[in-house]
Amino acid sequence: TKQISNISIKGQDFGESVFEPGTTFALAHFDGVLGLGYPSLAVGNALPVFDSIMTQQLIEEPVFSFYLKRSVFKV
Repeated sequence: TKQISNISIKGQDFGESVFEPGTTFALAHFDGVLGLGYPSLAVGNALPVFDSIMTQQLIEEPVFSFYLKRSVFKV
């Protein structure tokens, strides 16, 4: 079971990236990567997290959003 805020997703696959080539990810400031691709693009038939949320009917509508800061330098 994976937890995102108050939503518990049962049977969600999770993959950890331990090596990324180049400096793009090494120098970036981020907490992680969340797979939001299409199920047909998933490796090993893993269902993307939002598709799992919809399949398990954990939300009322198939809508989500996220907030992006205007500047990475502001706290």
